[in-house]
Amino acid sequence: MNIKIIRHGEVILKEINKLPLDAKLKIETDKQIIAHSETGHHHTLVSAEPAQKFQILTDLDGNTYIQLNSCATLIHEKTGNDVHTPHRVMPAIYQIVIKRQFDYFEKKLKAVRD
Repeated sequence: MNIKIIRHGEVILKEINKLPLDAKLKIETDKQIIAHSETGHHHTLVSAEPAQKFQILTDLDGNTYIQLNSCATLIHEKTGNDVHTPHRVMPAIYQIVIKRQFDYFEKKLKAVRD
């Protein structure tokens, strides 16, 4: 199988074959912020058709997943020059991964800020 990876700023949607057994439904919606930005430029997943909802799930390790049964669009809620291109997201199960970087001064991993 060819694994799909969608990069959108500091957010990565990584396609997975199936949900973990301990994944629990958090919300079912047609629009959800999947990565908050410290400046309000959130990464938001929006269903292509409002009647088509998708599910956000979490597991015991704190990982977050999206179960998408119809197409959606990943948008960057920002105006101006440095806006990430919207991505069409095809139906699948995805794990949400936030990029990290190592801070050599603080000697720890930190989430990448957008």
